[in-house]
Amino acid sequence: MPFEESTKQVKEGKGMRLPFWSPDVIIRAQFPDEHSKMTHPYFYAESRYGRVPWIPTWPEMFNDNWEVVE
Repeated sequence: MPFEESTKQVKEGKGMRLPFWSPDVIIRAQFPDEHSKMTHPYFYAESRYGRVPWIPTWPEMFNDNWEVVE
């Protein structure tokens, strides 16, 4: 599925990934609340190593093979 369609589902609480990535890597969205240090929503990559902020590359944004996961 295209990037823009998968991000809509990520905003609803699901995750997304590209099929050629390691199976444990999932992109999710964080929505800060009044107790958070961050003030705006952001994407992060989650894997067995932890969580890190994520900014998509141009090739990732133009890829139409995104998978939505729980």
